[in-house]
Amino acid sequence: MSDTTRKVFPIETVLALVTGKEGVDIKEIAGYVTGRSLTCDTCAKAVGPFAAAWLVRCFPKFADLNWLEGQAWNAFVSSGRGLLGDNVSLPVMDGVTMNLCAQVLDALQETKDSLSSQIAANTALEERVRALEPAEARAAALDKKVGELEDKVKAVNADMGALRRQVAEFQGKVAINHDELMETIKDAIKDGLKGMVVGGVAAGAAAVEGGDAEAAAPAENSVPDDFGFGSSGADSDGFGF
Repeated sequence: MSDTTRKVFPIETVLALVTGKEGVDIKEIAGYVTGRSLTCDTCAKAVGPFAAAWLVRCFPKFADLNWLEGQAWNAFVSSGRGLLGDNVSLPVMDGVTMNLCAQVLDALQETKDSLSSQIAANTALEERVRALEPAEARAAALDKKVGELEDKVKAVNADMGALRRQVAEFQGKVAINHDELMETIKDAIKDGLKGMVVGGVAAGAAAVEGGDAEAAAPAENSVPDDFGFGSSGADSDGFGF
């Protein structure tokens, strides 16, 4: 390994990398040993197990360090200093360890990008929903009005149906035959004219008794049987003499 591919880090930072200690920024050291820029704390912590395996290869004494659960952090760091010193010169990972770590980081980055896209899409959708809420409220009001109008139309249709039935019933009761009506009118007029003729004869008789010869002249014409409204006689339906 070339010295130009090494970088010195404090032992506490190296131990924080391999243990994934909370509250310590390990993105710089994780990015260095993987040869990429890491801006995500989750990705940096994912480098820890691969970095531990790599450090054991570079510093066999590193395998003697074992952080027991419940052990004080400062005591663990002191143990590391005793084995490796205050600072450690780290090389960049390579080989199988580097490839495996790169695959994990690529998968994490893809997941992160997908999640970011989903969050952005959800944010845009929420904004669209907020923008559409007034329109949806107006649409709901219009739907209500449409429903009310539909109810009114149904009521009007029901009333119209009832009126149609009443009109049909009325029309059935007062159905008129035009020919019969005309004959009835003709008969009524004939009866009236006959009355007028009879009245005229009676007046003439009275005049004779009174010595008025001209007034006593009898009517020469009586009402003909074919009298009607049309000029063509009884078969005409026209109105005239």
